[in-house]
Amino acid sequence: MKASAGEVYTVYNQYLKRYTACQVAYVAPPDSVSKEPWAVILSLDWVGDAPLTAEELPHLRPLYIDFMYWSRDLHLLRVPMEVTPQYTLVGTLPPFTDQPCRSYGGWSDGYDVYLQIRWQAIPEERRRAFKEAAESDGVTEIGGIPVKVSSHRIMDQYEPFDSALELAALPCLSDLNCQRWHPDLLEFLRGNPFISELTLLNHGQRTLDLRGTSIRKLMLDMTGLEELWLGEDTEQLLFQNKGPDDCTIHAPEDGSGLTLQFIGEYRPHTELPNLWGLHGIQLKDFDLTALVDAHPHLKELRLWGAPGNLGNFSAVQEFRELTNLSTFDLFGYGADDIPTPEQMPELRWFWMTSLSEDTAKATKQLWKGKPGMDLRITKPRKPEWLAQNLDNPFRGWDGAEHIPAAAAKKAASQYRKTRSQLVKLAAQSDEDAQAQALDAVAAYTQTFNKMGFIETVERDEIYMALRDILDALPDSTLQKEALIEKFEELRDF
Repeated sequence: MKASAGEVYTVYNQYLKRYTACQVAYVAPPDSVSKEPWAVILSLDWVGDAPLTAEELPHLRPLYIDFMYWSRDLHLLRVPMEVTPQYTLVGTLPPFTDQPCRSYGGWSDGYDVYLQIRWQAIPEERRRAFKEAAESDGVTEIGGIPVKVSSHRIMDQYEPFDSALELAALPCLSDLNCQRWHPDLLEFLRGNPFISELTLLNHGQRTLDLRGTSIRKLMLDMTGLEELWLGEDTEQLLFQNKGPDDCTIHAPEDGSGLTLQFIGEYRPHTELPNLWGLHGIQLKDFDLTALVDAHPHLKELRLWGAPGNLGNFSAVQEFRELTNLSTFDLFGYGADDIPTPEQMPELRWFWMTSLSEDTAKATKQLWKGKPGMDLRITKPRKPEWLAQNLDNPFRGWDGAEHIPAAAAKKAASQYRKTRSQLVKLAAQSDEDAQAQALDAVAAYTQTFNKMGFIETVERDEIYMALRDILDALPDSTLQKEALIEKFEELRDF
């Protein structure tokens, strides 16, 4: 069904677990983003336990968004003209606004509306103090170090406070990064409705209870942790340690609103049968078999290889409720392992990047005709590419729009050459080994100095590629830090 101006729709908001509403404010013409017209939808200030009815239409008003750091404004979004099935048409009203909209997206899942409703539940006095602090030019002290009153983020590594209660001097603080444990941290978190992101490393705790906090995104070192209670609002749990943990995780509704991200290896958390999303990064070898029994109601599965091999990929078809699926730099499965639209009826977002050529072709043929499917199958890899690139840290440069193909090839070649040179030098006891290693690092650096497209992401990749070479070498022969210093000295990117 195509959207028309003035139409009012109601939809179930999975975050609020109630119904919300929106209006098609107007239809915008095609632009530089798309050759098709856009429906501009306006969120409405209405929440109900049951879907909106036609009798309630005359009482509707627009919703203004001003949570956290947002300036008060209407909540508008450009979306495709085709209305997604979960939206129900209630009726029509004269459009509330024709205000220009420059934000793009899909038919909203209601997350911003949820955040606004949460914000409005905080006492007005605290909300006012938050907004005043966000605009303040004032300075206070944390751990004896001057800190702006408007600070959004604090890291105890750089502002080394002892008592977390000192942070009350920062009324609009929302992101806290702790490299060590603070005994009164939980007391502070439970008394602060604005801390939505928490990074907690080297905490040394065996049990951790975050109930009663407002944390939505938790970056947590699971090392040594045996039992974890997540807060009622926690949506993301990102493990900061590599490898499996040995912790029992307690989450509201057995994880129905939770996305979990792990690094390298994963021990299925069977105590979270309703887990909403699972993300795996830096995967070398990963098997899907055990996941289905552990998380039968999974809605989103996203897997990134290092690159790596994906075992028993055909098991993904058993996730009957899966709506979002993506892979990146993962191989070891074939065309016969790709599920069909009949096997995964709920799937509507399917992205696969950097996969074998035959598998990519088969996936496109199977899924390209499904209505409403966001299908993106890119960077199909030929067998010869796989043979050359599975150990290439610059494989992501191949096919990137802003990186010339010759530069991607040169980066891979220089990496292999430098690795070979340093491995040989580290194995010999020649007095000139360090000098030759410095020359090798200089040549490595100069290769990238000649590339004019390098920005933050590429700079990090170049550094980490060299760092990984050095970390794999024995410590006895080469002075590794001196080699890194030479790299830092010579690079001009």
